[in-house]
Amino acid sequence: MKRITRPHPRPWASRRLVCLGFAGGGTVGFRPWARQLPVDVELRALCYPGRELRYGEEISDGWQGLVTDCADAVANEVRGPYVLYGHSMGALVAYEVARTLQARGADGPESLVLSGHIAPQHWTGARSAALAGAPDAELSAWLKATGGAPEAVLANPDLRAMAVDLLRMDLAAYATYRYEPGERLRAGIHLLVGEAESSPLHDDWSELTEGPWSMAVLPGGHFFTSKVWNSLPRYMPVFGAHDLAGSVS
Repeated sequence: MKRITRPHPRPWASRRLVCLGFAGGGTVGFRPWARQLPVDVELRALCYPGRELRYGEEISDGWQGLVTDCADAVANEVRGPYVLYGHSMGALVAYEVARTLQARGADGPESLVLSGHIAPQHWTGARSAALAGAPDAELSAWLKATGGAPEAVLANPDLRAMAVDLLRMDLAAYATYRYEPGERLRAGIHLLVGEAESSPLHDDWSELTEGPWSMAVLPGGHFFTSKVWNSLPRYMPVFGAHDLAGSVS
């Protein structure tokens, strides 16, 4: 079973950028990035259960089941050097996938690029738990307010209902995450944060790696501005990005 898509195959690529989505999201939002990457980097996007090519599946065994599923997908379907990218819930998934692969002695990522999430030591899951139990109308409004689903999806009753169901399933797993201290990652961590939600709670990602660490504050909020989001690979320092607007440490 294939769980990782290749929107623009580059069989000659020497590296891969493997993307993990936010709660309720799929792989579609990453596909436009494929042609923006350096010519020797191929974009791949991991599909969570319940959507796209995995329609009808459910997340089994909660949060740990999701992490194991994603770690198995990366281990089985990615060869050669790669970078893991995750946004929001996907940032925690990417981090825990890297920890899992490192503990297995498997080939882990060269680096992690993470965005839209505080350091896991500070995550309580309270907000996600509340949203997971909220009425459909509230979840739909949340998707619209955060930009978590396209307007065309939210305007269609059937597609909106599907998006809400996926979001609820993801949030139920996400809410149960609790950070467990352990071995620091050998891979570096590079964090991207929207200036509207930047806080000291992001800084402690630096404690979780023995490798390089950087943080950049970019225009916008949780999903940055649309201009920044649509060209986010250019802000990823692992691909030789230009100097960023905001602060870099």
